[in-house]
Amino acid sequence: MNKPAQTTLNPDVTSSSPPQKWWQKGIFSQNGLIGKWLHRWFGHLFHIKEEVSESTIFLYNRAMGDIRILGKNMQIIDNEKFGNDEFLVFIKIKYLLNKNLDQYAGLLESIQLLQLAIDTKDSFIAIDQTELRYRGSKQQDFYQYIEELLANHSSTESFRQNVQLKLSETITQTKTEEGKVALNAYSKHLDRLSEHELGLKLLSLFKAYQLADYSVLREISELVQSLNKRDLQDYKALVSLVMANYSSFEKLRKIINVSDKNNNPETYARMIQYIGLSYRHGVSYIKFEELMGITKRWFRPYQTALSIRAAHPPHQYKQPIDFAPEFVGEEVYFKYLKWLTDKKTGAVYVDFETDEI
Repeated sequence: MNKPAQTTLNPDVTSSSPPQKWWQKGIFSQNGLIGKWLHRWFGHLFHIKEEVSESTIFLYNRAMGDIRILGKNMQIIDNEKFGNDEFLVFIKIKYLLNKNLDQYAGLLESIQLLQLAIDTKDSFIAIDQTELRYRGSKQQDFYQYIEELLANHSSTESFRQNVQLKLSETITQTKTEEGKVALNAYSKHLDRLSEHELGLKLLSLFKAYQLADYSVLREISELVQSLNKRDLQDYKALVSLVMANYSSFEKLRKIINVSDKNNNPETYARMIQYIGLSYRHGVSYIKFEELMGITKRWFRPYQTALSIRAAHPPHQYKQPIDFAPEFVGEEVYFKYLKWLTDKKTGAVYVDFETDEI
């Protein structure tokens, strides 16, 4: 008995989708050139909003995660005393100095040298007195070696090492115990100066210009200390104070690299104003600097999130729930932007787009 022939089913045939119409193919498809244009045209005509892509939402959420973490840190460090008028004057002057702008152009290193001279005056005076008092031949050889080393050393570390080697050699050749003690003290003062970035340069300048009377350092130091009781925003009063002590500043002029153009009472008044403000607000500035550093890091993802929102406006895109939250820390950012903007000129004394403070 013959069995009926079995037929095999072709799955490709049975599961195939209906053929696409001409308007569903090529450039007319939804992803085609004309199709995209038609989709948008009909969307605008019938108010059909587009979806925000998943990749865009991913990037947005990643930025918002950074904003939340950094924004909370900004809120923790934020302090109303940073809005103190005198503190803001200090911040603005510091900005102008670092950017080399306006009346503060060319003054940064001069101020640093003057402040260092004030802070380390005892070491400079002790070094000078030691060189004047202990005049043995071996000691004078040691002083001469130090002067040559100041002009020719590769780093502060190499300077210290060479000083110690020469000190050991000189002490063994020094006869009196008093002379040995003096040389040890001398080397400690050198070591202290070398801890500062400009310390050795300043000592070299003192020697190059042969300051006859180091007591001028005490005079200027006392003048700056007297600023503790003064209104440091009263610039005219500071100019008058400088004029009353002008000879002291003139003696230091070349040592602290003040140019002919800047050699006037107004410049020295700006210098002591900044130094006085730095002594008064130095501790607060450390926290302020930390806050600005975090704010600058916060600003980058903040800009990313803003640009994503701007590129997907509500009238054109369905707004995902992710777009709803406010930006943590935004109120802190706007507060400091307002505080650090000059009301008269509109100049902004902070740049959130760079890492510089």
